[in-house]
Amino acid sequence: MVNKIINFRRSVLVLLSTFHLSFVTCSFLLFLLPALSHSEVLERIVAIVNDNVILLSEYEETFKALRKTDEGITEEKALDEMINRVLILEQARKLRLGSLSDSAEALSDDKIITEYIERRIKSFIYIPIEEIESYYMDNREHFAGKAFYDVKDEIEDYLTQGVLTRKIAEHIEELRKKAYIRVQKDPAKF
Repeated sequence: MVNKIINFRRSVLVLLSTFHLSFVTCSFLLFLLPALSHSEVLERIVAIVNDNVILLSEYEETFKALRKTDEGITEEKALDEMINRVLILEQARKLRLGSLSDSAEALSDDKIITEYIERRIKSFIYIPIEEIESYYMDNREHFAGKAFYDVKDEIEDYLTQGVLTRKIAEHIEELRKKAYIRVQKDPAKF
């Protein structure tokens, strides 16, 4: 039994002497290097949307901008709008919209989204003349005695905008169902 212990000690000493340099190096890396290095969080991820991330700085900037136009907007609503924007922009890029404009310069994200909505959703909206006439007849007092054909385009634009808003919401819901969305934390707690 004593021989086994002595043989074990010799084996350990041989291993230690053979790997002395590796042991010292590992010790240095494990114990001294973390003390010498300084790490800090440079950016936080607020949400992951498919292969895209929404960073805390982007979120804060967007929330401030939205707050200027709508003081009642909540942090959750702002984050939802950012997620919706990422989803639509992703779809627009899949269709290769905005890759090159007429002047061979890349389009801004807003223009790409607008082009996507125009091509993918708005172009399929049709308001029958009967519906426009019906709206005119039901709301004649709002047009200050103007003839139907003087306000027809205005009514059509108004009705189209209502349908477009509904169709965009439906489209976003479809995109959300198919997407991987993970919100890292409650935005109010950042």
